[in-house]
Amino acid sequence: MSIILILLLTISSFLLAEESQEIRVHLTTSSPLQPIYLSKIQGQGFDSSYLAQLENILAYDFNYSGTTKVAARNQEKEQMLSASWKIGMPYVVKWQVSGHTLNMQAYNAATGSVKSFSDIALTGDLNHDRRQIHKLADAIQKVFFEAEGIASTKILYAYQVKNPRPDGREWLSEIWECDWDGANARQLTHDDSYSVTPVAIPRHSHYSNDRFLYVSYKMGQPKIYLGSLKGDEPKRLIDLRGNQLLPTISLKRDKIAFICDAAGRTDLFMQPFNPDTGEVGKPVQLYSYPRSTQASPTFSPDGSKIAFVSDKDGGMRIYTIPAIPSDKRANAVMISKQNRENSCPCWSPDGTKLAYSAKTNGIRQIWVYDFGTGEESQLTSGSGNKENPYWAPDSKHIVFNSTDGSSSELYIVNLNQPEAIKISRGPGKKHYPTWGAR
Repeated sequence: MSIILILLLTISSFLLAEESQEIRVHLTTSSPLQPIYLSKIQGQGFDSSYLAQLENILAYDFNYSGTTKVAARNQEKEQMLSASWKIGMPYVVKWQVSGHTLNMQAYNAATGSVKSFSDIALTGDLNHDRRQIHKLADAIQKVFFEAEGIASTKILYAYQVKNPRPDGREWLSEIWECDWDGANARQLTHDDSYSVTPVAIPRHSHYSNDRFLYVSYKMGQPKIYLGSLKGDEPKRLIDLRGNQLLPTISLKRDKIAFICDAAGRTDLFMQPFNPDTGEVGKPVQLYSYPRSTQASPTFSPDGSKIAFVSDKDGGMRIYTIPAIPSDKRANAVMISKQNRENSCPCWSPDGTKLAYSAKTNGIRQIWVYDFGTGEESQLTSGSGNKENPYWAPDSKHIVFNSTDGSSSELYIVNLNQPEAIKISRGPGKKHYPTWGAR
């Protein structure tokens, strides 16, 4: 089966999507959201409209954290806060601006404790100050709930536009990055070609987290490159003939899995990897099956298994195999049984779930497989093909793209709130989102 078929089976079906409608989210389990009171920001040094924008950023971070929901503000509580923290709310955040300095305090009613945060110098540049607010949101999440927030994380994605030049290429695509709320979008690659499927090199205290893998067609055939958030020249990885697609990397940063037709079929390969030096030895063929197509690998968090897509039993199904090369073909265990056309699986960082896209009543929807129960649950519904789900580091949020007609936009959903949040807008097609670094 040709490499083009893999692309058709695993890449967003732009031209087949229906008219846009509201995305609905179906949740099998949910946790109650904790009410948090966010005081009106006080101070001088900036006009009220700018301070209101800062309030909106922090409120967004709280409202879509999957843990909290901002309580309605009223004058009585504002007056009470001038003398006491006890206003009948379990969590309270109070902040003010003095000159160009923002200071903030957070109160936990259950413990009676007040946490003061280091002063932040505001610049008046919303793009810069937004990042500071995101960091504060994560710091408050840590203080209140002893959990890492994701407000200061980034999202990588491919941004596809019509080629303005009559050179035979219909589309151009580059890799971009944005904040988790879609703001601060910036272009990362400048290949002047078709670049897709970015995936960030996982964080580690000893290694830089400013690099990512992606696929570019700038040499004609699709090849895997190592890109940099700092704008360094991309480096080609994996010296192997044929088309290379859909790379993924283990959380330990020691293995890269990808799809390649070097052996004549579209098979699953694995490349040992070192974050400092790059490839270690030669790539090995990890899984092949007669007259079948493999696609979309994703590592388990401990790196011991890989989930991937194959049509070896008819229809594109999701299987798992050990991530260990062997002379014998691995026993592939099917885990997606409700739908025959599945694609782009992504293993959650906590190892408990797998998100993927599956054609459901003619439209691709996001589904979640639970490894504990063995159950498959439909997460989204509504028109528009929803594809390429990717888990946030908290294993609670998922980013995906939804394609309607000639457009494709990015959405975020978390498992505790039945609401999909659109984070991208404007011309061009935004797709293949992945969660990046902080």
